[in-house]
Amino acid sequence: RASAEVRLRCRRRAGAGASTHQLRNALKTLLEVHGFQIFCCPLFNADPHPGNILALPDGRVGLIDMGQCTSFDPAAKVNFARLVLLLARPASPEVDARIVETMLNLGVQTEKSDREYLAFLPRLAFCKLRGEWLKDDKLKDMVKKDRIVEQPLALLMAFRVASLLRGFGMALLENVSIVEAWQPWAERCLSKSGESL
Repeated sequence: RASAEVRLRCRRRAGAGASTHQLRNALKTLLEVHGFQIFCCPLFNADPHPGNILALPDGRVGLIDMGQCTSFDPAAKVNFARLVLLLARPASPEVDARIVETMLNLGVQTEKSDREYLAFLPRLAFCKLRGEWLKDDKLKDMVKKDRIVEQPLALLMAFRVASLLRGFGMALLENVSIVEAWQPWAERCLSKSGESL
C-alpha cells in the first residue's frame, strides 16, 4: 500500500498527499481509462505503473510517459473483447471451451496445448483473485502444467496493464476485477464492429 501512495504523494504539488479514498477513485479512473484505450483507441498505454501516474491537486489523475504503447489489429481487438466478455460469465465447461478457442484465435500457443491452462490463465490475469486458487498449491500446479510459447504483443501488453493495475489495487487492499471494469468497453467494441459474442 505504501509504495503506490508514496509515489502518488511525491507527484502532488500541494497538500498532505492522497487519501485512500482518493487513491481508490484514481484506481477506478485508471481501470476505465485503460479499458477505453484498449477497446476504443488506435493505441493503448501499456505502462501504467505508479511512477507514470500523477495525482493532480484538483483531484484528477494525470498519465505521463506514453512511450510503451501498442495496439490490437481490428480482428484481434474484437477477439480480445470476446475474451473479456466470456471471462465475465460464470465458469462452466462450455465457457471454458470458448475461452480456449478465443485464446487460440488471438494467436496464443502453448508448449503442451493444455486446455485447462489456456482457460485458467486469462482468469488469473483479468478476473478477481479467488481464494481457492491459492489453496493446496492449485496456482502453483496450474502454472506448471504448460507455458506460453507465442502470443501477440498487444495481448502480452494487455496482460501487463492488468497486472500493473491489479498491483495498484492490491496496494490498496482491493481485489480488482479487470473484467468488470473493461466489460462495458468490450461490449461497445463488439457492438461497433457488428460482431457478437
